Amino acid sequence: MPSRNSKNEDEGEEFLDIDEAPTEIDPYATLGIDKPATQAEITKAYRKAALKNHPDKVPESKKAAANTAFQNIAFAYAVLSDERRRRRYDITGRTEESLVGEDGEDDFDWLSFYRGQYKDIVTAQAIDAFSKEYRGSDEERDAILACYTKHKGSMNKLYKEIMLSDPAEDEDRFRAIIDEAIENGDVEPLKAYTEETEKSRNARVTLAKKRKNEEAKEAEEHATELGIGANGNAGKNEGMGGLAALIQQKQKARGGNFLADLEAKYAPKGKNGSKRAAKDDEPPEEAFAQTEARRTGKKGKKQ
Repeated sequence: MPSRNSKNEDEGEEFLDIDEAPTEIDPYATLGIDKPATQAEITKAYRKAALKNHPDKVPESKKAAANTAFQNIAFAYAVLSDERRRRRYDITGRTEESLVGEDGEDDFDWLSFYRGQYKDIVTAQAIDAFSKEYRGSDEERDAILACYTKHKGSMNKLYKEIMLSDPAEDEDRFRAIIDEAIENGDVEPLKAYTEETEKSRNARVTLAKKRKNEEAKEAEEHATELGIGANGNAGKNEGMGGLAALIQQKQKARGGNFLADLEAKYAPKGKNGSKRAAKDDEPPEEAFAQTEARRTGKKGKKQ
C-alpha cells in the first residue's frame, strides 16, 4: 500500500495520498478526550479538530501534514462515533478489531467514510453549528491568549491560527480579550501588540473586508450567469440563499480533484480489473467556465 509520503507520477501535479485506515492511533488521544466521553463530547471534539486540521484550511506548505492529521482525526471519529466499533475498541484496545463486522468480515469502507468527512465538515451547516459553540467560549479565549503569546503579539499570525476568525468581525473583540488578560496579569504586554499602529490595524481590517466583498461579488456574478435566485431557482431576485449555496459548493470543490484521485487510486476494482471511476459532480469552477464559454459563443453567433 502506498505511503502518505508517495508522490503523484505526473510531474508538477499536487497530490495528497491516503493510507489505509490509520489503525495504529489511539482514538481518544487523537480527539483529546477521555474514555467516559459522551457522544456529544466526541462529536464536538471531532468538529474542532477536523476544522482546525482540514487540508483545505491550511497553506500549501502545510497541506501534507494537515492531510495526515485529518486522516487520523476522521478515523478516530469513525471508531468512537459508532457504538459497536467503540465498544470493541474499548475491549480489545485494537482499532483494526473494531472494523470487523459481526460475521467476521471487514464491513468498514474507509475511503467512503473519509470522503464523506472530508467534504461534510466544511458545509455551511457544520461550520455554523460549531461556530455557535466555539465563538465567545472559554476555549476560544484560551486559544487567543495562547496564540498571542506564541506569536509574540503578532495579530496577523494570530488570525491565521484561530479557527473561524475574521479581522473584519473580530478585531475589537479579540483586542478586548487580550487587553483584559494583560490587565489581569494573565499574559505579558508584548511589543508587537502594544505598539501596533492604528494604520496597521485598519489596513488588516480593510483587507479582510475587501476580500469578503470580492468573494460576494464573484458569487453574485456566477449566480446571475447560472440564473440562481434566492431559493436556488432561476430569477432576478438573487438572495443570500442562492449565493450561500454557491459559496458552499465552491468550498467543497476545493478538494474535488484530490478526492477524485483517491477514488481512482483506491476504489474497489470491477470484474474486468479496472477501478471504479469517480462519479462526483463537476467542480463548480469548471461549470462556471463552461457556462461563460457557451454564453460568449452565443454572442459571437448573433454578430
